[in-house]
Amino acid sequence: MKNILYMTLLAACIAGLSSCESDIDNFMVDDTVGFLNPGLVDTKVYIGADDPTKVYAIKAGKGFQSAQASIKVDESVLVEYNGLTSTVVELSMLPADCYSIAVSSIELSNDDYRMPFEIMWNRDKLAAALAENPNQAIPLSMDVKTTGNIAKDRLTCIIKPTMNTPELTLSSSGLTTGLMPTRRSATEEVIYMNVNSNFIAQKDIDFSFEIDPSLITQYNEDHGTNYKLLPENAFEIALDGWCIKKYMNTARFNFKFIRTALIPECGPTQYGEYVLPIRMISEYETEPSSDKNYILYTISIIPSKIEKSTWSITECNSDINDDPDATEAEKANNGPDALIDGTTSKWWRSIYRYEQPMPYYAIIDLGRKTSIAKVDFEIPSGVNKRYANSKSGHVEFSLDGNTWMNSTEWSSSSAAKASIEFEVPIVIARYMKFVIDTPFKKASGSGIKNPNATAIGEISLWGEIVTWEDEE
Repeated sequence: MKNILYMTLLAACIAGLSSCESDIDNFMVDDTVGFLNPGLVDTKVYIGADDPTKVYAIKAGKGFQSAQASIKVDESVLVEYNGLTSTVVELSMLPADCYSIAVSSIELSNDDYRMPFEIMWNRDKLAAALAENPNQAIPLSMDVKTTGNIAKDRLTCIIKPTMNTPELTLSSSGLTTGLMPTRRSATEEVIYMNVNSNFIAQKDIDFSFEIDPSLITQYNEDHGTNYKLLPENAFEIALDGWCIKKYMNTARFNFKFIRTALIPECGPTQYGEYVLPIRMISEYETEPSSDKNYILYTISIIPSKIEKSTWSITECNSDINDDPDATEAEKANNGPDALIDGTTSKWWRSIYRYEQPMPYYAIIDLGRKTSIAKVDFEIPSGVNKRYANSKSGHVEFSLDGNTWMNSTEWSSSSAAKASIEFEVPIVIARYMKFVIDTPFKKASGSGIKNPNATAIGEISLWGEIVTWEDEE
């Protein structure tokens, strides 16, 4: 009984296969042979390369027939093309010494669906010929022998060559915005990019890299920026050993950013706008003015504004509260505490009813050790900005409030400038002394008898609280 069942199933399978073959035979056309791209074919020929141009014949259909095909240069094809009303630019015959047909005949088996003829170029002579007349071409006609069909509308093509410079370029180039790491970022991060060619490689194409600091110098000069070279211990890159594989036009490369070199687990962050300047080197050089063969990859480590809840003023040598004639409103709104209250609507005002020489200073206790990278101060807001008169000064830092270090000068271009910010060498401190050394002008106005009188709305710092010592 089982044998009968097996035989029945086998017969059904054979019948099904026969039906499939019958359907293919009934509903698909016989194989048809012709050029894959008939008509005018613009062809790029690359200077310095030795690869052939491949002109494909295609066989489409059931796949039951074989074919033999050959090509020849046929001037009548060009004559016919030039005679068409749609032809905008007439073409002339390319001199025969500019090329040779290396593969002029092919055989396509039942299973083949396409196969190339090949044209080799004498690039020096081709370049000279096209320099005189760029509208030259090779007219080709195909002869086909097959038991299938011949695509009579696809038996001619015209190869119009143009000379092109082979190039390798970076997928991202010039100044490229990269990472903005923080303490929460991964300790290492791999960045991937591509190198692309404008042609299909006929062999492995090697390329390499170099780190070129001059790229940063030139960019800073051209754009008025102040990018810094990324330190050597902050990245890893293999400079050699890269290639675009044969028959490909792209390859991937990578480099690694090491966060702990600039943001250590136990130590202050090294803030700055850093750049990794990578230049690609290959046998296929881009134009000297091109920016496609280098990248300026930015690593931006930006300090955060420091929260002020633990801050206090421990000393100020020009305190409105020391003026016996100060009003209660002045004492409430214009004392030293207004320097760090988070608003410019309340503002510190120096002694103004009687003369007091500069410098004026205020000492701020930050409440705990802080890594500081930038200082900012604002003038009072609204109509009160007229009291601002601070031209220049400096800041100093201290761990204990007694010994001062890292003095950094500041200056303002205008008394009306709303905000003045300046970087300081990264310093760990608990105290900051903010000093005003010179005024813009002799202060005057209703009730003002101090020619050095001035006002500031708010002082802020950028950096980070020292937490790593707590973890040790």
